[in-house]
Amino acid sequence: MRNIIFAISAVLLLCSCACKPSPAYWRTDVNCAQLEAKEKGKPLLVLVSAPDCSACESNWCRIFSRKEFLNEAEKDLIPLYLSCPYQNATGVCKDWREKYDASLSPSLLVVGSDGELIATVPFPYQDTQKCLESIRSFLPK
Repeated sequence: MRNIIFAISAVLLLCSCACKPSPAYWRTDVNCAQLEAKEKGKPLLVLVSAPDCSACESNWCRIFSRKEFLNEAEKDLIPLYLSCPYQNATGVCKDWREKYDASLSPSLLVVGSDGELIATVPFPYQDTQKCLESIRSFLPK
């Protein structure tokens, strides 16, 4: 019985870790996004947002939810979206907020596939094109 439970647990773990990226979408699984970044040799574009944040919602609607933004961003980056509360953040949210000093929301970070911070993209983001230009200015040539 113990072996059956172990086998089922192993299969479920493997299935839950399967990373199947499709174009033009925000990844929400940190481990899968990091793996994809390493495989493709691209940095992560990390949007750290907070629930009930009006600035986060405004920027999401104006820029980050737009297909044209994601299509352009994915040429050079792997987009990762983290919804992290201000208060009582735990786990990945707490780790990322502390490690990358992402205490403000929204925070837009460019993080190397090795986990090193490349840049914190300045706020506010005027529009899709200006945001992309700003992000690209931090990328290695």
